[in-house]
Amino acid sequence: MSEYWFSTNVDQIDEVDGKQCLIYSYYNVKASRNVEVLKGRSGTKKGLDYWEPYAPQKQYEMERLPKNKYIGSSSTDRWDGIEKNVVFCDCKEYVSAFDLFFYHYNFKKISTQRSKQDFIRLRSKPVADILKNNTSSYTRYKKEMVIDNVKVDDKVCEIISEIMDESYTDIQILTHKLYSKGDDIKASKTIWMKKSGKEYSEAFAGTGEARIILLVNDIVNAQSNSLILIDEPEISLHPSAIYKFKEFLLQECLNKKHQIIITTHSTQLIKDFPREAVKLLVKNGEKVDVIENIDYQDAFFELGDVYHSRKMIYVEDRLAKYILEFVITHSGSENLKQNLVVRYIPGGANQIICNNILNSSYLDSDNHYFWLDGDQNTNVSESNNLMNYLENGVVISDKIPESDNKNLDDIIKLITGCPIKFNVSGNKGQKNNIELIAKQRSFIDYWAKYVSYLPFPTPEFF
Repeated sequence: MSEYWFSTNVDQIDEVDGKQCLIYSYYNVKASRNVEVLKGRSGTKKGLDYWEPYAPQKQYEMERLPKNKYIGSSSTDRWDGIEKNVVFCDCKEYVSAFDLFFYHYNFKKISTQRSKQDFIRLRSKPVADILKNNTSSYTRYKKEMVIDNVKVDDKVCEIISEIMDESYTDIQILTHKLYSKGDDIKASKTIWMKKSGKEYSEAFAGTGEARIILLVNDIVNAQSNSLILIDEPEISLHPSAIYKFKEFLLQECLNKKHQIIITTHSTQLIKDFPREAVKLLVKNGEKVDVIENIDYQDAFFELGDVYHSRKMIYVEDRLAKYILEFVITHSGSENLKQNLVVRYIPGGANQIICNNILNSSYLDSDNHYFWLDGDQNTNVSESNNLMNYLENGVVISDKIPESDNKNLDDIIKLITGCPIKFNVSGNKGQKNNIELIAKQRSFIDYWAKYVSYLPFPTPEFF
């Protein structure tokens, strides 16, 4: 912590009311329970910014046990700190060799190098040779210029390809000191990549492209059970790339049991995260409050994010509308109150299914939700005929093999409780079967995501 947060005459750390400290909790296997650890900024002879462990303090409402009750700890009056590999992915650190020299170096002209471009052209020759020959050493005036030269794993190329929606076949990361005179600039990275038949370095790449390569490479190479800290990874990334990056993070957590902490202002990055995974930091006077167990939409509403597209919930009758409006009003969420609108559609469930839901599936409307009465629930999770197509209790098209395309009409009828007529193009009385299958599968997925049932047969039971 002290490497990044320390006191200076310009930015002083306020310790008038006591030493700065932090408390964290973890599950202690030997004690078979969650325990708390206190660390404080000591300011001792070990250094002004040295952080050391302390015994639990009553002022922080920490549990204090009798001596020798700290099972498995090396100390008699406190719990040992957690042992965990930490990977800090600081996007400020991901500045390439080209950018560091071109934008931050105080270049001085000489007769043979009248511009920054001249200097880079000269030094790019050994850089190109090192990359081409995959060498690990290059000396200049008896000083080693190459720190590291790595061809990234095929796995990293595949992940980057998925995130960026491109085809990367080779990526090489060269850490060197060639883009500097003397020791004025620290070692930095040149990223060479081959993509869709093109070869270029980070100098020709977008900022987000170079950054995501370094970020993904660090995460993939982190040892299992690491604590990974990522600061605003969404910077310079397209929204679709942010979403795919999130999927990558979740998969890495599952595969390697990481704990990942992200600071972000991106709705795409934390969309659909469980409430337990979201923590909102809010200013409260001169203090900062941490709000836990908060829905991501509520979090961004608190931060001032405005949802221009309000979510519409459609129900069968007025009474169902009044019930849902009552629940929303008493939810305690300003975001729900301001961004959910309930409407009822006269005509009954079949009318809603065969017209409104069907048309919404054609448009893939992401702000239309349908809540049908409970007596319309077909209980697909209990259907033997649909058992093989279920995921998390609903039927999804990816679970239906192509060999069952001929049965899609019957599957949809089992899901909805009524037959659906799909409008497709045709020729000489013959339907376009490819278009029909695509619309049927799209309808199945739309139903799974946007159609729900009231938890009682009809509103009158409420």
